[in-house]
Amino acid sequence: MLEIDMVRHGESFFNRVGKVQGHTNSPLTELGREQARRVGEVLKIRRIETIYTSDLVRALETAQIVGGVLGLEPVVLEGFREIALGQWEGRPIEEIRREDSKNLELWYSRPMEARIPGAESLEDFRERVLGTFQGLLGRHREGRIALISHGGVLSVIISHVLGLNLNHLWHFRLNNASISRVVYGYMVPKLVLLNDTCHMDGLESSSPSIWTRG
Repeated sequence: MLEIDMVRHGESFFNRVGKVQGHTNSPLTELGREQARRVGEVLKIRRIETIYTSDLVRALETAQIVGGVLGLEPVVLEGFREIALGQWEGRPIEEIRREDSKNLELWYSRPMEARIPGAESLEDFRERVLGTFQGLLGRHREGRIALISHGGVLSVIISHVLGLNLNHLWHFRLNNASISRVVYGYMVPKLVLLNDTCHMDGLESSSPSIWTRG
C-alpha cells in the first residue's frame, strides 16, 4: 500500500495581496510559515518517509520547514511546478477581471477553452504533472510519502485519480497548507482525504482564494 499525502503550499505574499502566481516566485508570509510548521507536525505523526516538492519558492520553503520538523531533506522536482499563466502572472486578480473578463470566466467554468496569452496549455500542464507523478509511483510501491506543491498541480492529480477531465479542475477546494491523500494498492487508486485543514485550528484564516467570481 502506498499513501501519498499531498500538501498545498502555505500562504504566500501573492496569496495575501490577491495576485496571480503561476511560475512567478513569491515567498511565504509569517502565517504561511506557521502553517507549514503545523503541516510538519501532522506528517511527523504520519511517519512520512520522503518529501517531494516543486522548485518554486512558496512550495520549496513550505517543504523545507516541513522537512525540518521531520528530519528529512525534500526532493525537488521541477515537474511539480504550478501551471505557467503567462501575461496574468504578477497581476492583481481585480485587474484581470476588468481587462480579460471573458477568459477569466472560461478559466472558472470551462478552463480547457480559456486562452491566456503566453500561458502553458492545460494539456501540456497535465502531461507534465502526470508524467512526474507516474515517476513517483514507479519509485515507490509502498510506504508513506508527501508531495508539497500547488493548487493546480494537486487538482490535476486528484482529477486523474477520479477519472475527471480538465474542465473539472477547479471543482475542488484546496486551501493553503491543506492535506489531501490518495492511496494506491486497491484495485483502483482512492482519494481518501480532501482539503483537510484541522491542523490550522486557532490560526488566522488564510487570504480567500483569488479564483472566485467577483
